Amino acid sequence: MLYVDTSVIVKLYIKEEHSLDVSNWLKENNEAIPLTLFHELEFNNALNLKKFRAEITTEEIRLILGRFAEHRSKGVFYRPQISWTDTFKYAVDLSIKHTGNTGSRSLDILHVASALSIKADMFLTFDKRQSELAALSGIKIETF
Repeated sequence: MLYVDTSVIVKLYIKEEHSLDVSNWLKENNEAIPLTLFHELEFNNALNLKKFRAEITTEEIRLILGRFAEHRSKGVFYRPQISWTDTFKYAVDLSIKHTGNTGSRSLDILHVASALSIKADMFLTFDKRQSELAALSGIKIETF
């Protein structure tokens, strides 16, 4: 099962470096993307930060969220069963074992812990530290 971090999801809706790569990779693999409430928090926050920085408009956010909702209804995303208690236990363990060597940030740790919690065996991210942490936790890293 594939797990993607939120920056990958953002690249599906906002043209950024690697957006085309992400889109093509996901089409080729034809696998629904797990979407947690954590992803939704980060996705909405990323859009609103872009608005704050005057990179996008309120109307663009409305259109993006409309496409996002359409993709959810069409099965591009799905809601995995996730235990947040287990996720945070994984996160604490990852932090204790690896942050001193990887410099992982809490939110990156939560993504890897979420992937572990839903038993993902592949992880897609553009974040070097997050990628290193996922690999150390035994998850295969997808790269471009």
